[in-house]
Amino acid sequence: MNIRRFYPADLLAGEVAVVTGGGSGLGYAIARDLVACGADVVITSRSAPRLEEAELRIVEETGRLCASFPCDIRKDDEIARLRDYTNSRFGKGSILVNNAAANFHMPAERMTRRAMETVVDIDLMGTFAVTRAFVPDMIEARRGAILSITVPSVNRGFPGFSHAGAAKAGIISLTGSWAREWGRYGIRVNALAPGPVPTEGVTVNMLGKDATDVPGAFAEHSEVAALGGLGTPEEIASAAVFLCSPAASWITGVNLTVDGGMELSTPLHRPVTG
Repeated sequence: MNIRRFYPADLLAGEVAVVTGGGSGLGYAIARDLVACGADVVITSRSAPRLEEAELRIVEETGRLCASFPCDIRKDDEIARLRDYTNSRFGKGSILVNNAAANFHMPAERMTRRAMETVVDIDLMGTFAVTRAFVPDMIEARRGAILSITVPSVNRGFPGFSHAGAAKAGIISLTGSWAREWGRYGIRVNALAPGPVPTEGVTVNMLGKDATDVPGAFAEHSEVAALGGLGTPEEIASAAVFLCSPAASWITGVNLTVDGGMELSTPLHRPVTG
């Protein structure tokens, strides 16, 4: 899917965007399409080599520059350096995409405090900390868009991933709170909940499958959605660009599910064993 089929190349001209977890998967796709729509983008994650590779790929695919900066979003000092780098490279951030996350399968009865704290620290507290670092500039400018990646149907639970489900539920609550508090400053705060999308990270960390067979790992999900088949990173990125753009100027506080109607077709989750 070519983002330029749907959006003009200058849709986000003049915007400065930061995408956490932007070196791979959905974060990469979102960052690439923000760049393609004219935004100046900084991608960040803990892996410098992965960021460098992603930066080069974005330049090749869009013909526009992208910047990268390694950052562990669990550490306030590194987040401060990320903000300072963004400000010096492009100017103050006006779009923030909270995509960085940690995830791994663990049945609830075996869930350790360390496992819970690890995921909550990255997913929930990381989202809080990065947003808290960038929002003062948005408040001063009286404009901005904040988008966080969540999960669909969080109220139905997330069997096998109760740590991630709890963290994402917290992010959805923050989304509503922030939307109400910061709306008076012209800041829109939304969340995006992708259905199953074949990516290497989800294949390995959530499905426990071999990264060399991503399509095969998702085979059982391919006919569940009302629209049939599986989603793509590009389809998720297209929705993300919309929510970050002026086209969504009257939208805030939502958790938009993008799953091809899978939520409509899927029964309540079966208990997780093993």
